Order: sequence, then structure tokens, then C-alpha cells
Amino acid sequence: MTRQTVNRILVVYLLVVWTAVAVRCDRFPLTWVPMYSTYTPIEKIPVVVIDREKMERGILVTHRDGSQRYVTAKELNIPKTHFWRLYYQRMFGAPPAKHTQGNMNLGTVNRWIRGLGENEPNFSADWDWRILRSFNKTLGYEPSDPTFIVLAEVESEIVHYQKKDLLKKDVSKPERMTLRAKVQWKDEWLQRWKNDTL
Repeated sequence: MTRQTVNRILVVYLLVVWTAVAVRCDRFPLTWVPMYSTYTPIEKIPVVVIDREKMERGILVTHRDGSQRYVTAKELNIPKTHFWRLYYQRMFGAPPAKHTQGNMNLGTVNRWIRGLGENEPNFSADWDWRILRSFNKTLGYEPSDPTFIVLAEVESEIVHYQKKDLLKKDVSKPERMTLRAKVQWKDEWLQRWKNDTL
């Protein structure tokens, strides 16, 4: 293949990709993930109530010996913005926005290019394992230690507003829900711990 042929292929490829960007093809098969967020209409709008006192106190953890305490952002050596994500999203199994966006409405060609089955997500992660692994590794605990963290718990309040009420600028009658998340250690993870794989 000559240099001129390679240049032509690259020019055609870049023209196709940038044309897709210009005309906003959200599920264009030659791009890595959808380029723009996908709007999904819902009637109830959920809003997470951020409780700064709870976040400052930290995440309640239970050690192997049964003792409990709170683990803070400072102990985990992460910024408060990342701790917020951990507290209100990952503990509840909510992935990052790119995971959700990258799994939305993948077309047939897009699935074929990525080698995905019909219901197989493009991005996935075992958040429970990642959370407990991170806590224990950061704090220097081993599975045989009595201080090893086997359970992490958080509580969060969510307020739901009706879309029709918001359109009328009426926020007087929200529905409040308190959610609790528990992430528990599974002994089947011991091999992953030894291999130190995410």
C-alpha cells in the first residue's frame, strides 16, 4: 500500500467521522460512545438531598470483629467531590454518566462492532467489590485482619417532583424517600483479592 493510498483512507475516514460529529449522529458506529447525552422523558424528577453533616461524618463501616465506625474522605485520601460521588452514587450502584450514556440504545451495527450480545452492556463494573477493595487497600487491611471492612452502609434522602408541577413552578408537594445502601463483603472475592484484579 502506498503512502498516497494511506493518506486517502485517512482523509475519507476523518471526513466521515467529523461529518457525524457535525450532524450530531448520537449512535454513529465509528465513534467510541454516543457523542451527546440521550434525553429520556420521565414524569417524576428525582433530586438527591445532599446532607453535608452525614457526608462529613462519613460512611458507616463494620469490621470483621463486629466493631463499627465511620470512614471519612480524609482517611480515604480523596477529594470531597469524589467522596460525594462515592456516597451518593457508587454506594447505590449508580455508575458514572459515561457508563450510562455508553450503554444507552446501542444500535445493531454499534453492538456488532463492539462484539456485544443483545442485552450485554458496553460498560459494566462490580461496584460493591471495587468499594470494599478500595476501602481495605487504602486503610491497609487484609482479609485475615479483625479490622478488615466487611460492610459499608449509607443513607440518602431523595425528593421526587412531578414534572407537571415543576412546569407550573409548584414545588410545594414533593414525595420524600429515604434510601439505604449496604455493600457487603463476599468470601468468593478472596481469589480476586489475592490476584488484585478489579
